Amino acid sequence: TKHRHSPHHILTMMMKSITLALSLVGAAAFSRSPMRMAAETSMVKNGWKYDQNKFVGGLPGAIAPLGEFDPLEICYPEEMSESDVKRLREAEVMHGRVAMMAFVGYIMGEAVTPLTGKSFIMPTAVSGPANSHLAQIIGEQPIAFIAFVCAIGFAEIRRAQIGWVSPDEALFTLRDDYYPGDIGFDPLGIRPDTPEAFATEQCRELSNGRLAMIAVAGLCAQEIVRPVQILENLGIQREIIA
Repeated sequence: TKHRHSPHHILTMMMKSITLALSLVGAAAFSRSPMRMAAETSMVKNGWKYDQNKFVGGLPGAIAPLGEFDPLEICYPEEMSESDVKRLREAEVMHGRVAMMAFVGYIMGEAVTPLTGKSFIMPTAVSGPANSHLAQIIGEQPIAFIAFVCAIGFAEIRRAQIGWVSPDEALFTLRDDYYPGDIGFDPLGIRPDTPEAFATEQCRELSNGRLAMIAVAGLCAQEIVRPVQILENLGIQREIIA
């Protein structure tokens, strides 16, 4: 019937199939990466060693002017394991990285002409606020959307293989020799050589990531409240930027 073959129904079935496939692949992925034996004491990783008596276990990130800012005591090392503390930092670093890319995507996707479908970068023409761009791609090029989801899924599976213990051995646990966010991806070779320099760069990444998470939340809310492109809402026309 018409209802049974509606775009919404097709999209729902498509997403269920993708989720099932990625779940099966994810389960198999861990079997190829055996868990390293847990150490009795905390290991030194990038110059950092876990200390439950320090803020966030001694990890970098207590940055002025807020310093040791955790009013809700989400991270409380005295009552948490090292893996729990690292898992919170892993989440912060990864969300910060995604937010930094998302912020650039918001501005570039709305303002620069080549990114509105007039080049190979985008699989179809998009228009309007960035909040609606993904839905437009899904409607016009569902195969490209599937490829996009699969790419994200396989990247996440690889990250899990590097940093996480196999779920059949322990749930929600990071490896003892894994530093939160350090997946070994450094194609430009800019990774610092000393622990002090590494901690400085980690603070810089955290600062930018935290700002980006707040900024992207603001951009998304702004376009929901007033469905106009961000720069145009500021009085800057797309043609000027392009």
